[in-house]
Amino acid sequence: MRKILLLSAALLISVGIMAQNAAPKKVTGVSNKYQKVQTTKLMHGNESTQGHILKPTPTNKDAQAISKVMIGSSYNIYTALVSESAGLTANPETGVIAMVHRSNKSDGSGSGNIYVSFSSDQGFTWDSTTVKTWSATTYPGRYPGVAIYNPTGNTTAASAFAVTTGPILTSAGSGWTGNYFTSMQFDGSNGNFQNTFHEEDTAGGTGNLNNMARIHLQARGNKFFVLGDDNKDDGTYYTNFNTIVNAGTWDATGDSIIWARYLHTPDYIVNSSSGNEDGYSNPGLVMADDGLTGYLVYIGRDGDATDNLTFQPLIYKTTDGGANWTKQAAFDWSAITVISDLASDLSGVGRPSFGSVKDITLDEDGYVHFISYINGAYSDNVDSLGYYNVYSLWNGIVCDVHQTATGWDAFVVDTVYTADPDETTTLISTGTADALSWDERFQMSTTPDRSKIFYAWMDTDTILSPDNVYPDIYVKMYDVATATLYDKVNLTQGTTYDANNYWMYFSDVTFDLTNSYQLHITTSDLNTNDAGPVNHYYMTGVILDETGQLTTGVEDYTLQGVVSLYPNPTSDNINLSFNESGEYNVAIYNTLGSIVSNEVISVNGTSIQTISLENLPMGVYMVEISNDNGSMTQKVVKN
Repeated sequence: MRKILLLSAALLISVGIMAQNAAPKKVTGVSNKYQKVQTTKLMHGNESTQGHILKPTPTNKDAQAISKVMIGSSYNIYTALVSESAGLTANPETGVIAMVHRSNKSDGSGSGNIYVSFSSDQGFTWDSTTVKTWSATTYPGRYPGVAIYNPTGNTTAASAFAVTTGPILTSAGSGWTGNYFTSMQFDGSNGNFQNTFHEEDTAGGTGNLNNMARIHLQARGNKFFVLGDDNKDDGTYYTNFNTIVNAGTWDATGDSIIWARYLHTPDYIVNSSSGNEDGYSNPGLVMADDGLTGYLVYIGRDGDATDNLTFQPLIYKTTDGGANWTKQAAFDWSAITVISDLASDLSGVGRPSFGSVKDITLDEDGYVHFISYINGAYSDNVDSLGYYNVYSLWNGIVCDVHQTATGWDAFVVDTVYTADPDETTTLISTGTADALSWDERFQMSTTPDRSKIFYAWMDTDTILSPDNVYPDIYVKMYDVATATLYDKVNLTQGTTYDANNYWMYFSDVTFDLTNSYQLHITTSDLNTNDAGPVNHYYMTGVILDETGQLTTGVEDYTLQGVVSLYPNPTSDNINLSFNESGEYNVAIYNTLGSIVSNEVISVNGTSIQTISLENLPMGVYMVEISNDNGSMTQKVVKN
């Protein structure tokens, strides 16, 4: 539950979230200091479009590097609900890109079927029917994740295996009863289908049930890892946290995976007032390529820390494939300049407040990197440690916290400006009675050699809304060897997909194309009915060069500076100011990608032309202006 308290400081707000849910390298490139910028946000009108937002048709294909290709469909969006699930992955040896999703009842056997859609031609074409890794005939599958097992020496897509995990419902679909663990070759052969029930799927002896085996699924050679839990709650708060590490090893003789389960319990401080443990419910998990070394990173109150009146990392390491975990030295945030400066700037009590782990990976040196919101702690009171301060009109500051040869360091990745939409916000923004909430889905990816780390997330232009209801997709690259964080790229601004990208998944693996890098990103429809069907799309053309910029721009701004548009937002008309003669085509598109207005304007010298929007309903529109020299596209809000 989100609570906002206005403080006396003009640039700060306080937000509360229930807790239960070699020498260091100096980062170059983008300033390591977060920018204290006051932005202006204007409220938008109610969007006119109701129901299922369809895939738009590109308005200028030749000018757009970014496009979206249909992958498949699902009965509803719950298949992509959890950003920590491995919904998308890739394998560079075979060139396979794979997305896992529930079915859309197209085969008549229910939405609990699990399919792995895959491409072996850089995402331009997809097979969505060959690899059915779970059948809902008895126990419907939910919340799937996917990893790829590629046998040693194999270079063909057909011979690689899709590995999927997730929870199952009872045969009556009335509650959770266990998990599925499956594998199948991409040609549809050699399927292995395991399901376990809670009473037999335990870890650490008896009594620790393996619920929701769905987050941080990963393949490391012939070994596989995914986290479940046996967290306890009283119906309102978590009272006890237990992580279940599912660790699998490929059985070459049986074309299947043999799974073991290990219990791990974080060393959170028990709140003296509530009697509950103070921490977040799920850790981040990353395993090294050897399948033996790995790390669990929790966020909560650490009894071993010098300062335990704040939520901060608790780090555990395994060297035996997850069977045993050793707690590492207590995290000392005060020794990290970026974090201590941030705490000084934002916190009245001089402490940082870490959010839960958004994603986690390793770099080429084997050092852990995890991303998390880090804002300023609001209070020293043990009952208020879930509250934090952040600049007004910001959602929060996301940092990369990472190991070095001498300890830990951090840098600011970027700021997320718009707030997570909850059900009420979504209701207001989309005009629907039934919609889900989402976050910015900050995720990470690396090249196969881990020399480059990439970040991707969703954020909304603050002109459109203070809430993240009209998201663009942003990416950013970090070079590990040079400690350079490059400028972020907005992949969708100025394209037909501007402000219309939802439920993003970012593959954990990026293809190294030699001097350029292909990032793998999917989005899904926003169906404003949470039980309604959705389509899934792959974003083609997301290729960055050595400076972290698109190799061919997604925006054709050859007319930028020739034409300007105002006012924006507007309630009736827009003015186009031209400073060059010629004939210009002006097309206006709605959020469905349909043309709602199209006209040719002849301009002689400097001229201002007016386009009427009076007959259009309130909402977001794309205005494309083009002539023989090029084009530009700009979004406009009518309120």
